[in-house]
Amino acid sequence: MSKYFVISDLHSGYTPMMYALNKVKFEPDNPEHTLIVCGDVFDRLNETLEVYNFLKSIPKERCILIRGNHEELYLKLLDKKYPESHDFSNGTVLTFCQIAGYEADTAYDLRAGYHISYGTYWDNEVIDPKCENIWNDIKKKVKESEVTKWLQSDQWINYYELDKYIFVHSFIPLVYNGERGFDEDYCIYYGWTQYFKERPDWREANDLEWAGATWGCAYKFFDAGLFDQEKEKGKVLVCGHYRCSEFNQHYLNLETHDIYYGENLIAIDATTALSNQVNVLVIDGDKCYDQNGLLEYKKPCPIIETVTLDKDEYEKYTNDVTNS
Repeated sequence: MSKYFVISDLHSGYTPMMYALNKVKFEPDNPEHTLIVCGDVFDRLNETLEVYNFLKSIPKERCILIRGNHEELYLKLLDKKYPESHDFSNGTVLTFCQIAGYEADTAYDLRAGYHISYGTYWDNEVIDPKCENIWNDIKKKVKESEVTKWLQSDQWINYYELDKYIFVHSFIPLVYNGERGFDEDYCIYYGWTQYFKERPDWREANDLEWAGATWGCAYKFFDAGLFDQEKEKGKVLVCGHYRCSEFNQHYLNLETHDIYYGENLIAIDATTALSNQVNVLVIDGDKCYDQNGLLEYKKPCPIIETVTLDKDEYEKYTNDVTNS
């Protein structure tokens, strides 16, 4: 019987990935072992090529690769004149430097090589010529690299479905019914669930629609009932992208980077760049376990609703606290 090993959000962390996979006894050469990767394999850490070489070494039929938002960031950066602020902060420039054979410090030099305003660059902005030349060389090498060809290949898919499990990076595409003036991607990013409704044909969504779906916080959309049509069929959403420590805090009032194992929702992103931990969800028939042992469903604690105060209420609250 096949075993499925599910990981996500490696962020160029080869060492913690291998530690976790070895602990659950994943065997790359075992024909009954299949690895499912829920996106964000690069950026932030310093073992990009090691992660690539390992994933590339596994036969395609046993290595399921699901696109995340960092795969999208990577491919978009290939066509930019110069990186934007978020390309540095998300670690994508660092990834490019590693692939092109430059030292990690080059990413810091490039960031200091031009003035940046509100997260973007302008046509009349002066970029340090030395940094621009370095960037052009890095971009050329990355464009021609085997890593880029791999990321652009049809091995990468938007989701994977296995029996009752639906594997995604963050969430499934939805129908946007927002008001004029609001941006759909902005509403996904900030979890403004009131502007969305379920999409019965989400499996037919195109790549652009899936790219937008990779940015949200799954539990916000899940709690809003936007996975209910699949819940009724007994489906379980398995996602990365958003730190499972917050899922555990939200549902169980627990402080841990370990897998959140809900009834119809499983979150596996261990915030590797900060925790130095990678979670592995192992699906073996009817059993699920991770590197710590068998996973068991725990009934969620009552969810405390958060209230957003308007300006006058906030000022009154802060004055009351100050004077108490």
